[in-house]
Amino acid sequence: MTLPLLVSIALLALVVGRGIVPRAMAGRDAGGVHSVYPRVMATVSAVEPRGLAAIRTQEGATCEVLKGTTGRVGDTVACEHVARTRVPWETLDCRKTS
Repeated sequence: MTLPLLVSIALLALVVGRGIVPRAMAGRDAGGVHSVYPRVMATVSAVEPRGLAAIRTQEGATCEVLKGTTGRVGDTVACEHVARTRVPWETLDCRKTS
């Protein structure tokens, strides 16, 4: 085979491979910002300074979360795992339910 024929085949393969086949979006926003974990029901057990609140889940686990403006001790909150952060610890987004 001659060199121009090999070059043209290589260019054709490159153009077809890059243009027709869709690339998978494995980066940010690939799966949306929805959590795949179930919602956690918890009770506010303590309100701490600097906007933190300690919550106790129905399973007995204790977590610290950012407190909303209306959270008080004894309030029931529904928490969802936050999928849009890239931190090594678990992040919860809690909303008051009662």
